[in-house]
Amino acid sequence: MKKSNEPVSFQSNSLQRFIFDNAAIRGEWVHLQETWQEVTSRRQYPIAIQRALGEMMAAAALLAATVKIDGRLVLQIKSEGVVDLMMVECTSEDTLRAFAQWDEDQTISNDAELADLTGEGTLAITIEVDGAAQPYQGIVRLDGRAISGLLETYFQQSEQLSTRVWLAADDKVAGGMLLQQLPSADDTSEIEAESWSRISQLASTVSQDELRMIGAGTLLHRLFHEEECRLLSTTELEFACNCSRERVANTISLLGQQDAMAMVEEQEQIEVACEFCNEHYYFDKADVALIFAHAGASTIFDSDTLH
Repeated sequence: MKKSNEPVSFQSNSLQRFIFDNAAIRGEWVHLQETWQEVTSRRQYPIAIQRALGEMMAAAALLAATVKIDGRLVLQIKSEGVVDLMMVECTSEDTLRAFAQWDEDQTISNDAELADLTGEGTLAITIEVDGAAQPYQGIVRLDGRAISGLLETYFQQSEQLSTRVWLAADDKVAGGMLLQQLPSADDTSEIEAESWSRISQLASTVSQDELRMIGAGTLLHRLFHEEECRLLSTTELEFACNCSRERVANTISLLGQQDAMAMVEEQEQIEVACEFCNEHYYFDKADVALIFAHAGASTIFDSDTLH
């Protein structure tokens, strides 16, 4: 790698962009440690689900960096298998959150692959732009491949861009790398095809341990030391959840006063847990009465609470 701005120290919880000066190819590297551990600390996931969800979280960060929007990108798997839902959200504020739902009565092998967890289903990429009337959504059918292979198919079908994705995750770290061939204005298709083949083959030698344990500069030097690869901007990422007591109160108001009061009479209180951060909110009879006494107000409960 002839050109490099190697960071002094290994910067985790970040996304690093890079390009090749001698080829129409761009790339991204992501590494999530504390950001990912915020997810795993809030709910006890089986090892195989933990690995799949971690890969999805790294993938969502890589995908969001390619679209450059004000809004959010959601990566979601729905299936008929033991894991019926996995979801990751990445926002233009550089925040991430994630969760999975599964049949806790089922025994899940530690080495179960995505196909073992999901069976038939779909992977959806949803992009919601602030102010836009409708979100964009691309859908790929689950076909037994890993998340990386499904995303490569998505880019080929929806964006017509040759893309390679590598992902790795355990209970401590989630990481990944993306390469994408860019359209070239020059009539050099054979040269660009050769460059793409060479560079993507070099990238394919990356190991799971390298994705989890090595910083961007060191990793790119290992893979592309004979290429003109240049590091660009770095983005810091963090876990954040936008749930709040006010949002939950607004949801309760949608039940209608009669049903909400019946529920609190039966259970003594209404308990609602956020799927993403596992924060629990409790509303007793007085709280529910207050919700409907001030229907339409926006400041009954603290709306600034983030978890």
